[in-house]
Amino acid sequence: MKFALALLLLCFTASYEAFAQDQKVLDSLENVYRLSKDDKVKLRVSGDLCWNYGSINFDKALFYGKAELQLAEKLKDSASVALAYSDIGNTYTRVNNLKEALVYHLKSYALRDRLGLKAKAAGSISNIAVIYKQLGNYKEALAYMHRSLKIYEDAGDEAKQALVLGNIGNVYLEYKKFEPAKEAFDKAIEIAKRNNSLSTLASSYSGIMNYYFQQNKLDQALRYGKISAEYLKKLNMKSDLAALYNSIGQVYYEKSKYAEAMKYYSTSLEFRLFMKDKLGIASCYKNIGACYAELKDYPKAEEYVNKSILIFKELNSKDYLREAYDILGDIYEAKQDYVTSLKFFKESVAMKDSIYNKQSTDKINELQIAYQTEKKMQQIVLLNKENKIQKLVLFKRNIFLAVALGALVITILLGFLLYNSIKLKQAARLQAEVITQQDMATKAVLNAEENERKRISGELHDGLGQMFSAVKMNLSALADDVDFKNSNGKKIFDKTLDLVDESCKEVRSISHQMAPNVLLKSGLGTAVRDFINKIDARKLKINLETFGLQERLDQNIETVLYRVIQETVNNVIKHSGANSLDIQLTKDADGINAMIEDNGKGFDATQIEKFEGIGLKNIRSRVEYLKGVVDFSSTVGSGTLVAIYIPL
Repeated sequence: MKFALALLLLCFTASYEAFAQDQKVLDSLENVYRLSKDDKVKLRVSGDLCWNYGSINFDKALFYGKAELQLAEKLKDSASVALAYSDIGNTYTRVNNLKEALVYHLKSYALRDRLGLKAKAAGSISNIAVIYKQLGNYKEALAYMHRSLKIYEDAGDEAKQALVLGNIGNVYLEYKKFEPAKEAFDKAIEIAKRNNSLSTLASSYSGIMNYYFQQNKLDQALRYGKISAEYLKKLNMKSDLAALYNSIGQVYYEKSKYAEAMKYYSTSLEFRLFMKDKLGIASCYKNIGACYAELKDYPKAEEYVNKSILIFKELNSKDYLREAYDILGDIYEAKQDYVTSLKFFKESVAMKDSIYNKQSTDKINELQIAYQTEKKMQQIVLLNKENKIQKLVLFKRNIFLAVALGALVITILLGFLLYNSIKLKQAARLQAEVITQQDMATKAVLNAEENERKRISGELHDGLGQMFSAVKMNLSALADDVDFKNSNGKKIFDKTLDLVDESCKEVRSISHQMAPNVLLKSGLGTAVRDFINKIDARKLKINLETFGLQERLDQNIETVLYRVIQETVNNVIKHSGANSLDIQLTKDADGINAMIEDNGKGFDATQIEKFEGIGLKNIRSRVEYLKGVVDFSSTVGSGTLVAIYIPL
């Protein structure tokens, strides 16, 4: 009896890893589907139910697949429509309705390709390839498989690569190319183990079983078939288990262990009856009948083979019918009923001739199409030759016009490009001049501001400062001449003297902040340290780190950066509520980095425009004047980081 394992091998599918079909879980999902008013929830649940029922109940799987499609179309969700097509296609594939399966997978691929869903489109390509393989179109199957493998490799999707490699291994087996097939299966198993993909491991081990079977290494084939069965049992994938058990039965049959073979065939039959897989049911009937014939239980053998024939006739499955007729011929020959035996052998030969005639007819049709195509091509060539003469005449006449027109177009185009180039250069010069004027204006403003600071600083120090000092001296001298009648008057006088003293100190402090001598004498790092040392550490603890500032910077850069840091620290004191502040100044070959970070209350940096007053605007304008960048990073309750970069 011809071994039909290839048609009954597990199908690799480009879908997600199946989870254990716990009926309680399925019942819960059905309740959600039935009671939910949210179409998006029903869409997701119907897809899950279609997939999970696909290996145990065809009718329910198809019902939920079509419900998924209707919901996706209602929601106008194109990606979900493509997924529904794929789910329905997989449902038909599981019961060997390959024609319908191919229709839905082609729809899924076309839609996913149009939507630009490359990974999903590769899944559809993989499903189409499996169907072509089962239909016996191995060349087309391999072409589709390599397309999908390339997409998954580019995407780095190892799980899907393993699925496709398993499919490629099965096709190589059909070509009897055993070593490339084994290499593909081994690579699929290696990747599947790395990704813990149980269904891919099951399918790959099933492929290796077929690899050994075709080389008549039956013990090895059984070993790998049983490994595959263990994975499928964990996943409770009844449809795939049915196919695998039928294949294991075939191996036992070839080993002449007919009782063992019949046990696996019978288990496969139970699953396929539950799944309503007609071709699978008929195949099991035929195989069980063959076992009974070998065990010489001819009545049982006839019963099962005749059951298979009824279904094969209904499905017009001529290959399987021929095998069934051969089994009946052998049965009647063993019973020495040579007339009936001859009748069935004639039926088998007639069926074989019918298959051959159909193949021949298909081949003749292909040759006729090729002939008609060649004939039409010759007619086209002849017409082309007749038209060529006329076209040459027209060509000579038109070529002069084309050259003249081309020259005119080129001239116009060059003129336009020249005009456009001049305009762009003028715009660039204008923009450069605007930027130069802006820089000059900014520099003038900053210089005027700095000069004004120095003037006010001098006025404070030499004018108001000296006046306060004189007032202090006069008051101190007066204290010796005044006879205070009571202690209270003395206290008020002393407080007044202290206030005058504090005022003197404050005037000197403000004078130094507005025009710090230390900046002019010692540079940026020292000036910033002198500035923060004057801040009360009990209220705000400041940590300053400087790197690479041993050499002096351009005075303009030092002054502007000092004012930016001064403004930032003042903002922290006024607004942040912080008690700790870190300042880091780093100079390298490219520029200067300033990082100022506090632990205050922070603010929403995405809403910085709402908080941006004069202080922040001053900071931005000063940094931009130096061609630098400033970034404010903050979230509410997490403090604020001000990052400044000035190129050198």
